[in-house]
Amino acid sequence: MMMAQRAVLRVDGFLFGEESAGRLRATRAGLALVLGLRIALGPYRGLADQPPALFRPVWYLQILEGMPPVEVIVVIQVVGTIAAALVVIGWRERGMLLVAWSSFLVLGGLRASRGKIQHNDVLLLLVCVAFLLAPVGQRLLDQRRSVASGWPIRTSLAVIASVYFLTGFHKVVTSGPAWVLSDNMQNVMYRAPLSGKAPTDSVALFVAEHAPLAHLAAAMTLVIELGFVAILVWPRVRPLFVTAALALHLSIWFTHGLDYFGWAAVVTVVLIDWSAVLASIRARSGAHRRTRASDSPPPGSPRTSARAATGRRRLRA
Repeated sequence: MMMAQRAVLRVDGFLFGEESAGRLRATRAGLALVLGLRIALGPYRGLADQPPALFRPVWYLQILEGMPPVEVIVVIQVVGTIAAALVVIGWRERGMLLVAWSSFLVLGGLRASRGKIQHNDVLLLLVCVAFLLAPVGQRLLDQRRSVASGWPIRTSLAVIASVYFLTGFHKVVTSGPAWVLSDNMQNVMYRAPLSGKAPTDSVALFVAEHAPLAHLAAAMTLVIELGFVAILVWPRVRPLFVTAALALHLSIWFTHGLDYFGWAAVVTVVLIDWSAVLASIRARSGAHRRTRASDSPPPGSPRTSARAATGRRRLRA
């Protein structure tokens, strides 16, 4: 019982820890930027060509009898993109984020209504939920810390860690050690060129033809996914996992052509305290300017008079 209570207290202490107001502002703006880009650049207009007989709406789009016309899809994209841009500049952040998130939810639901489950945008949708209820009106460089600013950040970190961990855990449960030790990854890489989505087939085939490399790729995938829980315990490893996520999803794109850049973008936005980064850059820039100013002699000093006299002699010459 005591162990369970300590575990609950630790979870509570993490989720309701303090973070800076600037980090909350920067994270919300970053997520809104990712939302806007995904809404504007996603392949949604092509959904209008879906035959009604093949339309399999997800549960929250059951009222639709078929794919909306392209004009409706474009309107949703435009509205969602504008709303996301307004969040970035800080205008009515909560309401505009809800509009952008809802637009993205509908567009993602339309993609999933083709009878194929879409994982590409799940992480972004889940992480944004906490920020729909988060406080608004913060300044980007405000380093004052509070629980009100902390719980949305901490919740999003927990969501990211859970999603990655469960992805790896599912592999372990369904396949066990064979996911790494068998020819599983080689077969996956051999099948990858059949989709025709990857920018090149050479990467996937190279991995498939070298068994040790295929085993290493499978093992590293599990290490990254299962290891993501470390971001909840050791904040210093978060930049490392940002790099790992970028490498993982970039390799998936090179070998399979699958677009998981939204996942990598969410990890980059949430795991790094961009407000602190900007504040550090600003402080260093200010210190550099002060150093240069202190190196310049004041007017009327001997150094200034000597420089002026030298300049006059050069002009006479």
